[in-house]
Amino acid sequence: MRVRFRISVSRGSKRLTKRDLEGEKDPLLVGIRYVTEFKYLEATKWLMLSEDCWEKFLLLGLLNVALGQEEQGREFLSMAEGKRRRTDLSFFVEKPEEGKRKEVRSVTDLCGIL
Repeated sequence: MRVRFRISVSRGSKRLTKRDLEGEKDPLLVGIRYVTEFKYLEATKWLMLSEDCWEKFLLLGLLNVALGQEEQGREFLSMAEGKRRRTDLSFFVEKPEEGKRKEVRSVTDLCGIL
């Protein structure tokens, strides 16, 4: 499946992989594990089951935009504003073919890369 950009997840300076999140039962962390595997549709399913938080809505927004569903993506991204964080994870949008990688801390961070 073709996507507009890739999403990566880091804890500190370490980029997370599937192995880092194996065995997690929390739907949010299962969804994040699928993001690290680039299985975006499966990640969406698990994120929809998770508790409302900043990471859930940010990732759902990024996933929808990456998959070409911009309107739904904008809705989720706007829902992220004001929500509390549940993890210490950092999220990045990457366009390797253009050499771009940018950390996403808020909706405005997406302006330069999309």
